[in-house]
Amino acid sequence: MNDLIFSYTQQFHILRHFKKIDEGYRKVLKSLTDYTDEDINAQLAIVGSKFYSEFAQNPIQLLKKIKAHQNFKTQYIINNKGDRKVIKLFFKVEDYPEGIANDSLLLIDELSSENKKKLQIKDRNGFLINHIKLKIYKPSWHLNIVLSMEGKPMIITIFPGKEAPSFPNPKTQEASDLKESKHFWKKHAFII
Repeated sequence: MNDLIFSYTQQFHILRHFKKIDEGYRKVLKSLTDYTDEDINAQLAIVGSKFYSEFAQNPIQLLKKIKAHQNFKTQYIINNKGDRKVIKLFFKVEDYPEGIANDSLLLIDELSSENKKKLQIKDRNGFLINHIKLKIYKPSWHLNIVLSMEGKPMIITIFPGKEAPSFPNPKTQEASDLKESKHFWKKHAFII
């Protein structure tokens, strides 16, 4: 875990899993990259599960929490694009009574008939994904780290809550992965 590549591009990508970030990190990210405040704010505004600022206020703090964590299990995913490794971490409720994040993903079958009528299909990076506007937040004590294991291990993404496959993409996914992804996203929705 100590020799991971964590590029600014991946740190920027992970901002979608924060509600806000601290100003010191924002300044550093802007000074070392071409990202603007508008770019950063757009990432922060993307719908999805979000880390609580009490847990981590930026991707570097998040990585430090991960490195300090002792209880995790790993799952290996191998595909044509090279080896990927998913590390799942579970934080103790006693340590974080309110959770480490809100999990904005829910199973559509768990919705009432009334709420199922409120489902909206929205474009998410070119993929049509179910969304629902609800005033509920599900705390989570879980996070997932996806690593590329080609060469030196590199962080692809880190996100809180339930593990979810990537959005369906026929250009980058094998048939079996695409089928699994479509099946998952057909049965789940983001809370907005």
